[in-house]
Amino acid sequence: MLTTHAVAGLVVAAGLLAQVVRPVAPDLGPAPPAERWFDASYLGLADAYNTPRYAVGVVALALAVLVPCAAAGTRPGRGVTDRLVAAVGDRRPGRAAAVVVAVVVAATDVARIPLAFWVGYLHEGAYGLRTQGVGGWAYDWVVGHVPGWLAAAGLALVGYPLARRLPRAWPAVGGLGAAAAWALVVFAGPVVLEPLWLRTWPLPPGPVRGEVQRVLDGAGVRVEAILVADASRRTTRQNAYLSGLGATRRVVLFDTLVQGRSPQEVGLVLAHELGHQRNADIGRAAMLAAAGAVATAYALAGLTRARVRWGRQATPAAPRCAALLVAAVAVLSVASLPAQALVSRRAEAAADLAALELTGDPQTYLALQRSLARVNLADPAPPRWAYLLWWTHPPATARLELGERWDR
Repeated sequence: MLTTHAVAGLVVAAGLLAQVVRPVAPDLGPAPPAERWFDASYLGLADAYNTPRYAVGVVALALAVLVPCAAAGTRPGRGVTDRLVAAVGDRRPGRAAAVVVAVVVAATDVARIPLAFWVGYLHEGAYGLRTQGVGGWAYDWVVGHVPGWLAAAGLALVGYPLARRLPRAWPAVGGLGAAAAWALVVFAGPVVLEPLWLRTWPLPPGPVRGEVQRVLDGAGVRVEAILVADASRRTTRQNAYLSGLGATRRVVLFDTLVQGRSPQEVGLVLAHELGHQRNADIGRAAMLAAAGAVATAYALAGLTRARVRWGRQATPAAPRCAALLVAAVAVLSVASLPAQALVSRRAEAAADLAALELTGDPQTYLALQRSLARVNLADPAPPRWAYLLWWTHPPATARLELGERWDR
């Protein structure tokens, strides 16, 4: 048992160390005013588009915590939980807990549907960023949430019997199991989950492919495939991403990007994604997620054991208390958002620096960053609180400052 706890501790330490010891971009200090790079008309448009989204985002975060807390801490919520457990039976704690967890997680997402519809459908459509209809939006919502419900229920289905059979060792065993499951998702996601959202095909021959190959040859890193995705059936946004591990590693370019950008600009976007690969960002993110899974398992174990000592529940694996664990995970997730955003911003800034190093073309980089911000209606200088809470990329002003200083 001590060995298992030691391995769990090493996983947490490795996940944190991977974020501390990593390539980073230099700290350039405060970004210059957005007016240096963008005209007043665009800044007004970006503010009108983004300010309501910030407000809706705050409400969505509040609901993410309040709904599970209501399920766990109010009389009506506990009544629903009791009826669910009674319907399944106390002798099947894993199944009963899985049902409770799935219902609470689903209810949390359903409570936020009006917000998601306003942001992702109405608001995006009003600003010309959406190209799909209501049916397409509804399909995306379902495939974006139902797998999470199933995963949460699966964790409860396995975790509750594990906690009964291994009352002292289950946090380590369960946390390590969840970490392994997440690594499997990262590996298999490109071939199992991504096809639910996007149809992809190899980048065809032509000037863009030639530039992409030139960047690939100069980067000295390997990806299994360069693909184009049919993002235009959903949005006008231009983007790209790196996904997968090992044999499933791939760079996916939105068709809106390939069709709307010069070969040099597409090559620079690819160089940014190759910077993520060179810096092992997907592996680092998977290690951090594994550390988070292990730490969460220990936090939940500490909570349930304390409640047993206080006489609030009979055993650590009482299925009637499953909603409380969902609430605890929700609180931990929201509380960790600033740290997650900081880790992501550091990785994105380092990838920007890698793109400049790989292409040696700061002028294209500067023009691309300004244009992408306009096309995607990005807020070039978000409010400080929003930046700290959930801003996963450096704002456009910081990215432009990096390009200008690199040129000098």
